[in-house]
Amino acid sequence: MKPTRILVVEDERVIGRDVQNTLVQLGYVVPDVARTGEEALELVGQIEPDLVLMDIRLSGGMDGIETAARIKAEHGSPVIFLTALADHETIARAKATEPYGYLLKPFNDRELQSTVEMAVSRSRSQRLLEASAKHFSNTLRSLADGVIATDLVGNITFLNPLAEALTGWSSEEALGRPLQEIFRITRPGGEEAPPMETGQGAGEPRPVMLHSRNGDKFPIEDNSAPMKNDDGSLAGLVVVFRKRAIPEAETGDGASAPLVGLVEGIADPLVAVGADWVITFANQQAARLFNKGRSEIVGRELWGEFPPSVRSQYFDAFSTVLSKRERGTIELQVEERGLWFGVEIYPFGEGLLILLRDISSRKEDELRHRRLEKLESLGLLARGFAHDFNNLLTVLLGNISLAQMKLPEGHEAEEELAAANKAAVRAQGRVHQLLTFAKGGVPIRQVQPLGPILDEFLAAHEPRAEIKYDLLVPEGLPEAKLDSGQLKRLIDNLVTNAEQAMPDGGEIKITCDLLPVGAPRRASLPEGLELDKDVGYLLVQVDDTGSGVSEADLAKVFEPYFTTRGRDNATGIGLTVCESIARSHDGGIAIESNADRGSVVSVALPVVAEASAPVESPSAEEVADQSVRILLLEDEPLVRQIMVRSLEGMGHEVVQTADGADTVARYLEALEAGSRFDLVITDLSIPNGMGGVRAIEEIQLTDPEVLAIVSSGYSDDPAMAQPEKFGFAAVLPKPYQPNDLANLVDLVLNGR
Repeated sequence: MKPTRILVVEDERVIGRDVQNTLVQLGYVVPDVARTGEEALELVGQIEPDLVLMDIRLSGGMDGIETAARIKAEHGSPVIFLTALADHETIARAKATEPYGYLLKPFNDRELQSTVEMAVSRSRSQRLLEASAKHFSNTLRSLADGVIATDLVGNITFLNPLAEALTGWSSEEALGRPLQEIFRITRPGGEEAPPMETGQGAGEPRPVMLHSRNGDKFPIEDNSAPMKNDDGSLAGLVVVFRKRAIPEAETGDGASAPLVGLVEGIADPLVAVGADWVITFANQQAARLFNKGRSEIVGRELWGEFPPSVRSQYFDAFSTVLSKRERGTIELQVEERGLWFGVEIYPFGEGLLILLRDISSRKEDELRHRRLEKLESLGLLARGFAHDFNNLLTVLLGNISLAQMKLPEGHEAEEELAAANKAAVRAQGRVHQLLTFAKGGVPIRQVQPLGPILDEFLAAHEPRAEIKYDLLVPEGLPEAKLDSGQLKRLIDNLVTNAEQAMPDGGEIKITCDLLPVGAPRRASLPEGLELDKDVGYLLVQVDDTGSGVSEADLAKVFEPYFTTRGRDNATGIGLTVCESIARSHDGGIAIESNADRGSVVSVALPVVAEASAPVESPSAEEVADQSVRILLLEDEPLVRQIMVRSLEGMGHEVVQTADGADTVARYLEALEAGSRFDLVITDLSIPNGMGGVRAIEEIQLTDPEVLAIVSSGYSDDPAMAQPEKFGFAAVLPKPYQPNDLANLVDLVLNGR
């Protein structure tokens, strides 16, 4: 098979090359990376890619959406959109181009691979379908025989040119009309003949007379056969006929209606009802649906076979078809049985013919897709909100910390400032929780022990007097690569859930254990926890003595918005956040529960193969002697002010810039003058200007050894999750306090 060719369109050079390398490792051919829409259009014409990965925000005169629309119109290449942030208007514009996928940055390799594979598979299927349909249509149209096709109840869906010539009807006029009106045939004796004889075998021609629209009559021989779907259900009828040279005087007995003998070949439930809704016929599949014998169903009222909710919701739709005598199509839900049906309703005699196709799987997929779309929209909203809010929190925390340092010991305002600081830190956690729920919140992971993180959580947690809290962490556990903030939020959600399950008090145990590589599955692990046998795990379990979760609800607890405490204004996002955090750490989470003994939630986190060597922090004397030149990129004046005051308070020289282009110019000027900057601290995103990633990328072209820290309120950006790939030595997530900035600067300079 010819390898799939993919064009990447991304104006950030580092990101574009990273995506290109990932795709190449997955076996795709990626000839080039375009950085503008104009370049993309030129390359599409040259390399004819099977798929285009398109960033929405591009440099140049066209954005990604405009470029995708032109690529679709001029070349037909399918497009997957990539974006880090987009408002609802942008999303609507993107969807109007009918993309084959939509990846919200940051995305991991698995998300990229699955989205690309689905798009490629869909594109190939579409091309094969179009080629097959074109070939089939051309074949039918070129046949020397007349061909007519109908739907299930005999309404015409296709005529080839010879059928048009023989019947006197054009396709435009015939489509949707009953077969008997267009294909009027009689036996040689003069009586009307049905389109298909009962018992007529495939390949057995039948001599009849065809009456054309203009009144001509001539002998033909025809053969009819049922058409079936891939699942074996009846889809309609196909009639093939040709002129006969010599009429044959043949007579025959009357035949039954053309479809009566075929209904048992339908793989879906089919029932016929009279005008009074009484069932007059049901096939075997309908009998299975209603869980009764066929003889029990016939003669009963249709609505009596469904729950009352079905009649109240769908009676009018059925009645409209009955009164107007026009075909109808609806989607019908039997909520009590968890079923969805696509229902086709046809006028039939004085009543209706009703075909029900089970579409439950498709509806579940649609529901899951809608939930994902809601999460995607929430992620876009949350991400923009978090950036602005985290900047404000940085200013708030910075000024509180500076005020605390200026106050003399024992000042009466100490308690109020400490409370304000604690509240600001909790607000930071809520913003991160919203991001984690909405998009998965790519963690900023560091190799560290688990025990101190749990100790810090319990020390900051406000306990309830009627609940006993136990933390059991054995000594000697290996380290794991963790985002301590996210892990604390995970434990906080689990402990909060446990507390709410024990309104009258009880006990909560938080235990840690090691599951080494190759260890046999322990009986205490819940079934839902799937672990890689080649990886060692730290197992964190939160055990409570509360009311537990019912067996029916256990399968839903990790679904977004699902909650059993709707009356308490619960949001249903807590466990969804926990699952997101566990998965983003390459781990897993599962819950087991019993009404008699409460619930146990198990979280598995992979351990690192070897503990990293601790980095020694510089002494106070070393720090005092480390007066260095720092170049700062930050567009928010209040945040910049806090950073400058903190850094200058450490004795460093600070040069301020508000745009990446100015940052690059200042750095290169200093380098040329022989007074290079020791450190660059950049904001990640600069509205309407060059951000930190692009600035460092430009600086590295001249000075590959530049030392840089990236800071952002977008804690889920790829540059924050994998800073080394983008030329940064460390990350500083907003919001932060002055001592966080000072400690990180010391750590990075000391590692220099």
